[in-house]
Amino acid sequence: MTTLRDLSIIDDPQKIRAADPEEMLDRIRELGQQIRQAWDRTGQAQLPRDLAKVRDVTVLGMGGSAIGGDLAAALLANELTVPMQVHRDYGCPNYIGRESLVIASSYSGNTEETLSGFAEARKRGAKIIALTTGGKLAEDAKAANLPLVTFSYQARPRATLGWSLGLVLGALARIGLVRDLSSDISTALSELDRYARTPDLGKDLARRLFGRIVGVYGAGVMGVMARRWKGQWNENAKNWSFFDVMPELNHNAVVGFPHPDIAPQAIAIIFLRSSRDNPRVSTRYDVTAQLLERAGIPLEQLSFRGTNMLSEALQAVYLGDHASFYITLLNGEDPSPNTSIDYLKAQLAKT
Repeated sequence: MTTLRDLSIIDDPQKIRAADPEEMLDRIRELGQQIRQAWDRTGQAQLPRDLAKVRDVTVLGMGGSAIGGDLAAALLANELTVPMQVHRDYGCPNYIGRESLVIASSYSGNTEETLSGFAEARKRGAKIIALTTGGKLAEDAKAANLPLVTFSYQARPRATLGWSLGLVLGALARIGLVRDLSSDISTALSELDRYARTPDLGKDLARRLFGRIVGVYGAGVMGVMARRWKGQWNENAKNWSFFDVMPELNHNAVVGFPHPDIAPQAIAIIFLRSSRDNPRVSTRYDVTAQLLERAGIPLEQLSFRGTNMLSEALQAVYLGDHASFYITLLNGEDPSPNTSIDYLKAQLAKT
């Protein structure tokens, strides 16, 4: 069991390398590079522009692939003139038909939920773009002569968020469903490069949150980031975590702050605040902080600023991924393997 005297591990480069044999930290630090390459890759794909003649957009995906779709949808909410959502399940929503665009996103190309939705979307005659490194999704898309964007990148799926986000943004821009985002992306990546030079990014936060169940709150795009942080705490650190979104959490979660009695010793809350938060949401954060203080729950308030919302989101990803990585080491875990998911898949394969 990890003890307080092990906290020095995150300051020792040699110990970090030994605890990270698959080099997850390097993959985390390639976020900007991934987005640049993904954006360029969609430009090479020559996607048909008639794919933009649709009434709705749905991204099929799970885990890291789904988060990329979530983030794209949130970032483009004020630009798209058709609804866009992410489907994390088997099959696909009933509304999908011939005037729908379905983006099937799977790192491995073998995600069974995504393959199920892909097959159903084909039956309904939807317009489809497949995004993957290969697998059955690539095989089926090629066989059906459907638009396909493939890429090569060796990492755990959750460490490919830059690819999943960049490919979705790129696909939507290249077909003309949204404007050219090149300038926004260039600005955001320049600001991410500067942010990445922050000394010991995520280490102090990890030390303060070590040993606790972490709840992450955000609004709008930062609500998507809250989900991302939660997932990284789960998968990297093998640690309990949960997320919630503002302002909805003010209508339920705040009532549960007082109990159980062990909560102040077991839980910590993080606010992911944006410079673009609705003023009323900002006020709600302030009042919610007062309620947490009354309940004795530790709170970390993190604020992000950037020229555009993509910049703020990428900073949040970068900080959260680093903090979860260091929590992993403090927990005495390897950040890469997911033995519980491997076990689950093996059991499902038997049926």
